[in-house]
Amino acid sequence: CDTYPPRYKHCPLDPFAVGLTGVQLIEASAGTGKTHTITTLFVRLVVEKKLPVDRILVVTFTNAATAELRDRIRKRLREASAAFATGTATDPALRQLVARSTHRAADMRRLEAALAAVDEAAVHTIHAFCQRVMAEHAFEGGVRPDLELIADVRPIITEIVHDFVTREFAAAPRAAVEYARSGRFRLAYLVPLRSAERRGGKEGGF
Repeated sequence: CDTYPPRYKHCPLDPFAVGLTGVQLIEASAGTGKTHTITTLFVRLVVEKKLPVDRILVVTFTNAATAELRDRIRKRLREASAAFATGTATDPALRQLVARSTHRAADMRRLEAALAAVDEAAVHTIHAFCQRVMAEHAFEGGVRPDLELIADVRPIITEIVHDFVTREFAAAPRAAVEYARSGRFRLAYLVPLRSAERRGGKEGGF
């Protein structure tokens, strides 16, 4: 293990050393095998915790990452099912998982059921997961069941700015209108200003 800086110990992550209960924090940079670890932990939850796939939540950032992760989970379940069927595997993690099993036939059936139901797995972006929770618990949360979460609010901000400028220039002095028509006023200038104001938590007009 690497011990730089001295107060931290950096070791290769063993997916079997990660507890399946409580809170576990794993920090890793790109290309270090995070997705492989996640899929192995998913298989462990199916085999060791006997969880159906619809009781396992996987949250990531983008739609593209969600699609890739779902495909990788499906592939990992297929590989694990084959490993339990034959009793061996070329992948060290799956080989270890088979060796740890005390009821291989039952675990193989769980993996086959998980593979058949993998499309029901809760693999979501953060926004999609939040929207699903609010839709399923709309009454308890006091929100409309058709509430839509918007990841990118820039089109809405642009529309608000257009409405504001249209309203203000309709009653503006002639000099202000001529200034705008001269090309020295750019509507695009107001959109980032409004976005920055929103991020800063300020209220009020422009």
